[in-house]
Amino acid sequence: MTTVLRRYREVLALLDDPQQLRTGSDFETRSLACVEQLRPLIGDVAERDAAEVPFEQQERARDPLLWIPPMAILGEASPGWPFHLLCWNEANSLAEGVQTPYRAARHIATEAFHEPDDPFGLIAPMTALAERYEDYPPSWETTAIEVRSVLSDFLARAPWPIVAD
Repeated sequence: MTTVLRRYREVLALLDDPQQLRTGSDFETRSLACVEQLRPLIGDVAERDAAEVPFEQQERARDPLLWIPPMAILGEASPGWPFHLLCWNEANSLAEGVQTPYRAARHIATEAFHEPDDPFGLIAPMTALAERYEDYPPSWETTAIEVRSVLSDFLARAPWPIVAD
């Protein structure tokens, strides 16, 4: 919880930074909506250094932090939401130029350790592409193109964000 609260605090600080580029994309809109939904529930806890927040207050922030992000961003909180949100975030971050192809691939590939349900078929290709990055530096450019292609296809076929009627 301490790490999550620190990161939320960093996000809040960056929102007011005039150097931040605003894209107006659906990804940005949903991400900002998530932050705003969390603000009244954990804003006061996040204003202090997370190490100074008593355990009981950190625990009260847990439920909003667990359920608001998947609902605000994906429109659902299915059992596989942490992996689904990670994939959606990495693909969109790459598409918006705030993530590198290698890091996007590596972040998704690393999730194989947790053995998630991989309904998108991303772990195997992202693992192979991340390993190619690491083992064959001369192929970085073509590997980056492949990562972008796989994640772009994923975004095109992903079932979210689910929009409530």
